[in-house]
Amino acid sequence: MSKRLSDLNEMTPVEDAARRVLALRLEAVRDRIADAMSHGEDRRQHVHALRVASRRAAAAVEVFEHCLPKKVFKEVRQQLRLIRRAVGMARDWDVVLAQLSKGLKHAEPVDQPAYDMLTGYALSHRVPAQRRLEQACPDYPFGFDRLMARTLASVRCRHPEQTTFGGYVRPMLAEMVDGFNTICDRDNGDWGQLHEVRIAGKRLRYSLELVRDCVGESLDTTLSPALVNLQETLGTVNDSFNAACLLREILGGLEHCQGAAGDRYRGLVERQLQENETLMRSGREEYRRWLQQWRSSAVQHALIALHPDTSSWATVTLGRTA
Repeated sequence: MSKRLSDLNEMTPVEDAARRVLALRLEAVRDRIADAMSHGEDRRQHVHALRVASRRAAAAVEVFEHCLPKKVFKEVRQQLRLIRRAVGMARDWDVVLAQLSKGLKHAEPVDQPAYDMLTGYALSHRVPAQRRLEQACPDYPFGFDRLMARTLASVRCRHPEQTTFGGYVRPMLAEMVDGFNTICDRDNGDWGQLHEVRIAGKRLRYSLELVRDCVGESLDTTLSPALVNLQETLGTVNDSFNAACLLREILGGLEHCQGAAGDRYRGLVERQLQENETLMRSGREEYRRWLQQWRSSAVQHALIALHPDTSSWATVTLGRTA
C-alpha cells in the first residue's frame, strides 16, 4: 500500500482529494481483510498489515469528516473501529506468541514447562480473537464494498470557502499538531498517557502522509522521521506494558489456583516481568529524549510549514520550544 499520495497538491479540488484518498485507503482495508482471515503461514504479517491499513483509513476518514454526511461518517468510522479493535487484539497475542517462540529456542530445561504454560494461555486468547475478527466483517466482501460505495458517493465539498485540498487540510493539521503537543506536555508518569501519545502520534503521522506535496521536503526530512522514531520507541513500551500486565495476571492466578504447584512456572514469569518493567522504564527515558528533540527549533519551524500564514500558529508552536 502506498503510504503517500504524490498526485495530490495544494490546488487539487477537495472533493477529488477526498474521493481519491478514501477510495485508496478503504480498498487497502478491504483487500487485507481477506488475507488476515486466511489460514496461510503469513497470517501474522497479514494481521499486522490489516491493523495498519485500518488505522490509515480511519485517519483519512477523520481528515475528510466535513466532506461526508454525519450518518455516513459515523457508519464508516464505526466499521473501521470494529475491525481495528478485533485485529488489534489478534495482533497483540501474535506478538506474545512470537516472543514466547523466540525465548523457547534458548530456554533452559527447567523453564520449558513455564513456556508451555504461557504459550497455551496465549493460544487460548488468540484463537477467539480470530473469530472476533471474522465477526467484525460480516457479509465480506460485499458488505464492505457497499459501505465503500456509499461513502464515496456521498463526498461533497460542504465549505465553499475551502474548495482546495491545501486550504481545507492545513488548518486541520495545525489543530491536530497543537492537540498532539498538548498530550505530550502531560507527561505525568502514567503509562496510559504514553499510550495516548502513541495513538495521537500515529493519527498525525498517517494524516501527514496525505499532504506530502502541500508541506514540502520538511515532511520527509524532519516530521516523518521524528514520528517514525516515536512509534518505534512507544511501540516497544506498549508491548512491554501489555506483557507485564499479562504476567502479573498470571502470577495472581498461580497464587490463587495453583499454590505451591505453581512454583515450577513462577521463576520464569517473575524474571520476564522484571525484564519488561526494565524495558518500560528505559522506553520512558528514551521518549523524554525524543520529546526534547521534538520541541527543538528545527522541528517547530518544519511544523510552521503546515500553516505559514497564521501568526498565532507560529506563536503556539514556537512557544513550546522553551
